[in-house]
Amino acid sequence: MVAALALTLATCASRPGPRILEPTKAMRGGRNVTIFVATTRMPDTGSTPSFNSGQSQTLRFARYVISVPPGHQADAIEWPGDPPDAATDFVTVESARISEAEFRSGVVDVKGNGRSVRLFVHGYNNNYQESVYRLAQIAEDASDNRVAVLFAWPSKASALSYGADKSAALASTDGLAKTIRILTEPPDAQIAVLAHSMGGWLTIETLAKMNRDRRRAVLERFSNVALAAPDIDVVEMVRQLDIIGRLPRPLTLLVSRDDRALALSGIISGGRRVGADDVHDPWVQAAAKRYGVRVIDISGLRTADSFRHGRFTAMVALYSKFQRQIENPLAKRYAGPGVFVFNTATSTLDRIDR
Repeated sequence: MVAALALTLATCASRPGPRILEPTKAMRGGRNVTIFVATTRMPDTGSTPSFNSGQSQTLRFARYVISVPPGHQADAIEWPGDPPDAATDFVTVESARISEAEFRSGVVDVKGNGRSVRLFVHGYNNNYQESVYRLAQIAEDASDNRVAVLFAWPSKASALSYGADKSAALASTDGLAKTIRILTEPPDAQIAVLAHSMGGWLTIETLAKMNRDRRRAVLERFSNVALAAPDIDVVEMVRQLDIIGRLPRPLTLLVSRDDRALALSGIISGGRRVGADDVHDPWVQAAAKRYGVRVIDISGLRTADSFRHGRFTAMVALYSKFQRQIENPLAKRYAGPGVFVFNTATSTLDRIDR
């Protein structure tokens, strides 16, 4: 069964290459999304400002402007063809490697007028250009005017490289910690973190490291930290939460019991995965309250992903409808620590552990 699932993952449709990051002419009517990147990947040697799966000890930076087509459908990336067509496809309008100083000033300049930042940490089996375009789709669908920042760690982009990806993620904790410190330097900084799959494991490892390094004040600057389908062993998660302690706002976990990718992960690495938690389990309910965590079952959302591992993206376009429940403690139906089911009919979080 493991071999069959891995083979299915490995033989999915062809994947986008670095060429999609080459600038092309956009059309009127499309919407431009600016993506800032901090990465521990090695830069490609070609003329395209892209990065490969090599591990770098130096944190590098880039900036892209992605044009979203006028007919964009929520929860989809209209991948560019050859040649790309801005009338129907996501296309890159601008791309450049930038310095750390340019990254700092660029985020601050775009942030202006009190805009907050969304920091996205991609998951296992993702190449660089996939993660850039995924964040462009998330930023477009969320429609919340947040500055889009990607932390790109060197995934091998191969379903058969789970162990290598985990090692690469662990080696990227310093890079992610530095990125968070840069983003939280402005006194008015507000950061929302969205991490997917193994990126959730990288994020929780980084938060624990920052807490051990007496960087607790940085953690106070988060308006929300959401781990979508987190590929984290339950026992390991409890250990890290003991180190981190309660965040000012509840840590959000988006879970689905029918996530086939996490079922495979559990077989490969052993242990129960947090992203496959059952919100009806009394242990999960007790742990959520003990650690100040908000656990949300999103299995009711439809997804085109046959592994049901990326359905969090279907939630993004609905975020404005339940954002106050997540980010405003004074809201009437604020969702504090506990367990919830995402109600697809009303786009609200329904508590089930009263």
